[in-house]
Amino acid sequence: MEKDMIVRAENVDFYYGSFQALTDVTMAFEKNRVTALIGPSGCGKSTLLRLLNRMNDLIDGARVEGEILFEGRNIYAPEVDPVEIRRRIGMVFQKPNPFPKSIFNNITFAPRLSGVHRKSDLEALVEESLRQAVLWDEVKDILDRSAMTLSGGQQQRLCIARALAMKPDIILMDEPTSALDPISTARIEELIDKLKQRYTIIIVTHNMQQAARVSEYTGFFYIGKLIEFGPTEKIFTNPSVKQTEDYITGRFG
Repeated sequence: MEKDMIVRAENVDFYYGSFQALTDVTMAFEKNRVTALIGPSGCGKSTLLRLLNRMNDLIDGARVEGEILFEGRNIYAPEVDPVEIRRRIGMVFQKPNPFPKSIFNNITFAPRLSGVHRKSDLEALVEESLRQAVLWDEVKDILDRSAMTLSGGQQQRLCIARALAMKPDIILMDEPTSALDPISTARIEELIDKLKQRYTIIIVTHNMQQAARVSEYTGFFYIGKLIEFGPTEKIFTNPSVKQTEDYITGRFG
């Protein structure tokens, strides 16, 4: 019996206009696990991440071939609503990007759009999301303050809480700590470890030590191709492909 795979990419090619950014990528992501995507800049990691929740739809001239199956259904099928996909597959970006609103309104913005209006429901959602993002104790007395007054690390945890408020199944993280100091980075890494009990997490990172620390599985990309994919420990200690070994040991990339 195959393990519980929540998302799989099957023979995915992706183009920005005439430029092919991904070539024949096939990989599956296991539920309630952290998968890291590593590789040099411009190798297709973030492109794949954005394909998983149809963020690339927003780019003119973008074209995907192959299938991305979420719970067995191709998310690029014509009848699939991209808004619903983005609700169930949340995203946290490289730079913290809180809305210029209060902490409370940052978290309730999307739930309100999707029909949650009762004050008690919104308050409960805010507390639950902030607790899950390990931010509640720091902000519970300043929920009406602008999110822009928080530190960078707090802003990034707020963005994670904002993604959690939509009750997603999967959280995509695109280099979520690259703009943060080491202490904030450690906090986010601890948070990732807690969140995987309830969510599937896919993280793009340039930091190989981070990939080794937080993930169970790692995929190594190079020039738009998935070179190797497997358990993180194996990828880092006994890779099957010389190119992977050269990248991990710093011989290129």
